[in-house]
Amino acid sequence: MTAPETQASIGYADFGTWYDEYRTRVLDPALAAAMTSLQATLDEALSDRDRTRIRRISGRVKSKRRAWRKLKRLLREGTITTVDDVPTAIRDLVGLRITCTNLRDIEMVQAALDGLPLPGKSPMGLCFDPTSERDYVLEPKESGYRGWHVNLQVGIDIENKATPVTIELQVRTLLQDSWGELTHEDSYSKDGELPPLVEVLSKRMADLFATLDDIAEDLRSELDRLDQAAVTEPGSSDTSALDLQSEQAADAASVLVARWSELDRPVDLASLAWRLQAEFGAEISDGWFGAGSFKQFLLQSIPEAVLSTGRQAYLLPARLETEPSPAPETATLTNDVPGGARALRRVDAGFPLLEAPRWETLFVQLAEAWRRIGKLESNARSVNRLTRSARDRSRSTGDTLSRRHLDYVAKSLLAAEGDGSPLDAEAIARTFSDLTLQRMTDLRIIGERDHKQRAQIRRWLGTDPDGA
Repeated sequence: MTAPETQASIGYADFGTWYDEYRTRVLDPALAAAMTSLQATLDEALSDRDRTRIRRISGRVKSKRRAWRKLKRLLREGTITTVDDVPTAIRDLVGLRITCTNLRDIEMVQAALDGLPLPGKSPMGLCFDPTSERDYVLEPKESGYRGWHVNLQVGIDIENKATPVTIELQVRTLLQDSWGELTHEDSYSKDGELPPLVEVLSKRMADLFATLDDIAEDLRSELDRLDQAAVTEPGSSDTSALDLQSEQAADAASVLVARWSELDRPVDLASLAWRLQAEFGAEISDGWFGAGSFKQFLLQSIPEAVLSTGRQAYLLPARLETEPSPAPETATLTNDVPGGARALRRVDAGFPLLEAPRWETLFVQLAEAWRRIGKLESNARSVNRLTRSARDRSRSTGDTLSRRHLDYVAKSLLAAEGDGSPLDAEAIARTFSDLTLQRMTDLRIIGERDHKQRAQIRRWLGTDPDGA
């Protein structure tokens, strides 16, 4: 339905008729498709353990009343003249919300979405628009609101034609979501101002919840450290006392063997240990049936098991080839990302899959930021400082880089051996390329003698393949 071309003629009745028809034909199907695709994306990208960090996934179509309220403001501003402009002017007619546990879980979701194609690349699938990110965690709204927003796009079939529909996704922690519920932040008109007392109290509550989120993050970091130690470090138990003949130990060992035989990618030991505890109870971690650590119990249960080397231990699949065959040609050429990089992404959800030119931009901005800051220590504060500086510089050029992509590379560089002195862009590219290839080798994604795939990775990261 096309509305009259004059602003004054767009009344509530005309809008209501258009809205009812458009919701049934487009918005409701788009919401259903987006919910299904988002759930599938998270299921594919996240481990069983990580999926428990997602507390809720919900969705809604903006009500007629709220859409009309927003439309009236756009009409006054002169940015819209007909209801046919509404879908492009109001980008949150369809909205999804993910509520997760901690701040780092927001980054986990961001990493999972990074693997989605860009808008227009998958007509009937879910797409991710990185240029639309609004990070209200780093830069809260004046009201105190915190959360991460981004636009997705989903294609639906309308009259045998793929039609893209924009979806706004909000990702919040439990505390950030609770603030919104307690303050009724979504209920106030965007056109008006909050009552002064409500504004002050809401801001105070937001700051308190943000402090609690930080404390919860610190608590989780310490618990994760203890879990990792319990998984990999030998305990005080006598490993000779390991009793796989006990019914529970034998059952647990059988679960590990079955899981190992099903693996199609490396899996970290912490996730395996969590799965056993979820099935048999947390108390099994008290000595791990006499093995002293989960790692020892795993090796006793599966003598043929091979674990990766490196900072984080992974169990390698039972039938993983030492020299894997190249990925299909269509996969290696998509977005100029090699098959080996996609294989690493299946293991490490945070590994960036960028088009080759973006790596050069990222390395240049990191190098300039590092040069300005000077020598850095290997800690979280230095990573945040370097990442923020590089992101701010990229934003000033009009070519904003993703904070999590910068963060991933910065963490890798500062954790590598070195004294923290600034590196130029070429040295950053070379170092990150070496670290990436070593990780792929440790995980048996690429073999030591697989010169073709190693050269592909180096070219993709902007380094000389002859350096392989």
